[in-house]
Amino acid sequence: MKSIAAILLAGTVAAATSVAAETWTLERALGFASTNSPDARIALQRVLAAQAGLEQANSAVWPQLSFQSSYTRTDSPMLGFGNILNQRAYSSTIDFNDVPDTDNLNVRGVLGVPLYAGGKITAERRAARAGANAARQEAEAIRQSVVAEVARAFFTVHKTRQFILAAQAAVASYETNLAIVRQRFEAGTALRADLLDFEVRLAQAREDLVRARNANALAQRALQNLLGLEGEQHFAVAEEAPSLAVPAGDAVAIRPEYVAAAERTRAAEEQLRGAKGGYLPRVSGFGSLDYDRGWVTDGSGESYTGGIMLQWDLWDGWRTRGKVSEASANAAAAREQERKLRLAVSYETERARLDLQQAQERLQVGEKTVAQAEESVAMTRERFAQGLALSSQLMDAQTALTTAQVRRADAQTDVQIATAALRKALGLPILESE
Repeated sequence: MKSIAAILLAGTVAAATSVAAETWTLERALGFASTNSPDARIALQRVLAAQAGLEQANSAVWPQLSFQSSYTRTDSPMLGFGNILNQRAYSSTIDFNDVPDTDNLNVRGVLGVPLYAGGKITAERRAARAGANAARQEAEAIRQSVVAEVARAFFTVHKTRQFILAAQAAVASYETNLAIVRQRFEAGTALRADLLDFEVRLAQAREDLVRARNANALAQRALQNLLGLEGEQHFAVAEEAPSLAVPAGDAVAIRPEYVAAAERTRAAEEQLRGAKGGYLPRVSGFGSLDYDRGWVTDGSGESYTGGIMLQWDLWDGWRTRGKVSEASANAAAAREQERKLRLAVSYETERARLDLQQAQERLQVGEKTVAQAEESVAMTRERFAQGLALSSQLMDAQTALTTAQVRRADAQTDVQIATAALRKALGLPILESE
């Protein structure tokens, strides 16, 4: 576990030193987010905490050795006489009715060994081991969710870039159309109302361009947040975006959440076994070494104690029964949580498949629509220049082209986002090279 933390730390340092060195490709963003995003780091700490819990559970099978020391002074006859005996300072001249006050420095080493605990220790160790395994799988699930969100944000940046291109094309087109209308207006073949209409449409197109640029800036900021970058001044996303491979139609979901849920159920069942161990007796061995020293008697002595202890709680006010009931309910809840996860993953997978199918169909329609809209704008502009088309027809054709270009860009990105969502739903890496 420590080696994993060291590797992640090394990756963090190396990645941080090269943040501004190159543009952010999708592959680089996915790798960086896997170890540097806040969610990934939180998941790592949970894994380390679960591993520490496992170490605590394993410690229960080892002997417990402790050191104790105390200094006392007393005039209690019973304690004083005991001090005299422990210090090997007994004398026949001692008056039992007038035992003098004594002092005592005690140094003790205590050893305890659990021999049998009704299966509780074994169950707790198995539960902790299952919990540590679950934490590791949950960390992997979080990593997959993070990289899926990074992929979505990355493709959204590219989507907004296409929106900017469409808006810029619309602005350029309206500027061209406005120049044509102005020439016709100066020649007396166009109305001033037509000129004003095109100026208004041009202003609206420029406003759409501002919105598209703002959306792009927000999309890049969202990607930075997912990567866990703070105060990055030179954040540049690569111009090219890879095309994700669509999984086979018969691919079956293999998710780390499945393993994590099964481990959580196993941990709950082991905790139930451990709780039932409270009905059984416990056996432990113990031993101690003592050294006593007194300055009043000027004596000292050594002693030892050893033995085996049996403890059986015959009545504990229904405490054990309450623990068993609680553990039983927790185990049942864990099993239901596992079933809920299977249903959720099944729904997520089916939804991702349908979203991908819809995006692919939208893209096919969008490609045809853009081609038709471009041809319509070219024909309408030519007819308008010859005075054979109304200005409103040209504006409508240009608006239809801009809308078609935006819809196509939206569909293109949605295909990639839906593919990423499907790969995540199936437990596959976003990039096959990841």
